[in-house]
Amino acid sequence: MSAEASSRFLRIGTWNTNWAEPDRARGERVRNALAVPDCDILCVTEGFEGILPDEGNVIDGGPDWGYPIDEGQEGRRKALLWSKRPWSSADCRGSDDLPNGRFVAGVTQTSLGEITVVGVCIPWAGAHVDTGRRDRRRWEEHEAWLSAFQRLPYRHAVGKTVVLGDFNQGIPRSRAPTRVHRVLMRAFDGLSIATKGSSGGEPKLLRDYGCIRDLSQPVLVRAIDHIAHTKDLTPDCLGIWPDRSPRGEPLSDHIGVWGDFFIR
Repeated sequence: MSAEASSRFLRIGTWNTNWAEPDRARGERVRNALAVPDCDILCVTEGFEGILPDEGNVIDGGPDWGYPIDEGQEGRRKALLWSKRPWSSADCRGSDDLPNGRFVAGVTQTSLGEITVVGVCIPWAGAHVDTGRRDRRRWEEHEAWLSAFQRLPYRHAVGKTVVLGDFNQGIPRSRAPTRVHRVLMRAFDGLSIATKGSSGGEPKLLRDYGCIRDLSQPVLVRAIDHIAHTKDLTPDCLGIWPDRSPRGEPLSDHIGVWGDFFIR
């Protein structure tokens, strides 16, 4: 990469923080970890605004995703977007067909110009099966979300658009049925997925808060948090937020991912 290109990159990250509360010890560890890569844009799923960096701007998908929120937990959100710069064109609904609370989009200014960012928390396999509304079969809510998302204009964007968050599937397929994984890949057809894992052999895990410059070989393992993007954006390096701190303290039940992107 040229010196000019290297000075104009965008650092983006996403992490499901497993409801880490800002005023608890785990929440403080997560908050500190989120700050380490100094991202320009963050998507936090299953989180609270209070764990995001202070100096920034936040939009979220709202409090209603079909599950009750306990007293004292009113700040819970399935999907939040944070940016160093203000947001415009905020969209917390997507469409009436999209299940509530798991989608938020906006436009923010960056070193690469205006970027459209879509934060998602795609329902897990058991959403509203044995809990919540209890009106779904396994993977049904997940597929309903993907079917609605596939019809949104964001999914068909041709430039300067990022879709990131908790996809609740490994890429390539891990635990999801083959049929369900095909639905996911159809929904994101046309976008590149920077965080896809290895399809063979034993992939190695990125080191804590580390950065791998050579992306010719996929290296992520166990990640279901992903960053998808239009093809005009090129990933230069990837890193992770691990599920445990260097001292072995729990952070989340997810591995978060972040990356540097530039326009070739």
